[in-house]
Amino acid sequence: MYAEQEQVEVGLKFKTRSSLVVETTGKSLKVSPHDRDPIFAHEVVILEGPNQGSTFLHNLDAAETV
Repeated sequence: MYAEQEQVEVGLKFKTRSSLVVETTGKSLKVSPHDRDPIFAHEVVILEGPNQGSTFLHNLDAAETV
């Protein structure tokens, strides 16, 4: 599970539930929900489409590998 990994490789490609094709940048953020163990969100960049080049944090467990 990616949410349990502190880091992920740069360049992994995923398709999000909203059909965006994204690629990991290698940056991650630790998220500490108050009622469970910390998880990690990983920064991705949009590879194609209207917002191409934009970055955002994403739970990669909610996306499929491309």
